[in-house]
This record gives sequence, structure tokens and C-alpha cells, in this order.
Amino acid sequence: MKGEQANYVIGLEKAFLFPPKTRVKKAITQIRKFVKKHTRMQNFALSNEVNEYLHKHSKNIPKKIPATLLREPNRIVIFLQNGKALPEYIKKNAEKKKEQKESKKEEKKATTEKTPENDTEKKLEEKKAKEDAAKAADIKRKTGK
Repeated sequence: MKGEQANYVIGLEKAFLFPPKTRVKKAITQIRKFVKKHTRMQNFALSNEVNEYLHKHSKNIPKKIPATLLREPNRIVIFLQNGKALPEYIKKNAEKKKEQKESKKEEKKATTEKTPENDTEKKLEEKKAKEDAAKAADIKRKTGK
């Protein structure tokens, strides 16, 4: 998988070697193996749309599933190719990213506006404190002689 999103047709023929009750479970393991092989990532998530599609045809699952794999920083999410879930998911993630960028910008503005004034005030206070300490030390030395 070269980009963030790729379309594949995942074959589920090996699931038909098992009884009808266990085919969905075996189909999910086939999907897992496919994702590991093609993306080299262990962590993945099935969208509800794919899961419902498999369970809808639980005893007679399809032999192939057209799927779209979407790469995130720490996992792969699997969607149906022409499904409704993928565009909704992309919109939600775009909104979250915008909110995060805005909050980071606000934090940066708040810190940059406050820090220069506070830094100069702190430096002046430290200078005064050092001068006062030096004067006090000189007074003690002179009176101690």
C-alpha cells in the first residue's frame, strides 16, 4: 500500500472450506491476513459497514469483497469500496484535524503573547533581587569588621 488509501478485492474462498456457522469468523481472519500481508501493519479495524455486510450473508458469504483500506498513523481501517461509511469517516477526521490545528494555534498565540511580557518582568525582578542580596552582603561584611 503506497498511499493513504487503496482499493483491493479481498478473496474469501478459503472460508468456504468450513461449515456455514463459522464462515464469517474465518472470513474475518482472511481479511486480517490480507491486511497484514499488503500493509505490513498488525493493527486494523473493520468498519461497521463491512461487518454488517458479512453478517447479513452469514451462511452464504460472498467469495470476494471489494474493499478500501485507509491508513491512519497507528492502524488500518477497512471500508466497502462504494459504501457510505468512508466519505463520512473522512469528513469527521477532517473536522477533527481542523479543530486540533485551531486549538494549537490558540495555545501558541496565548503563550507567545504572555511570555515576552512575563519574561522581561521576571528578569527585572531577578536583577533587583540579586542587587538587593549583594547590597545586604556588603553591609554585613562592613559591619562585621
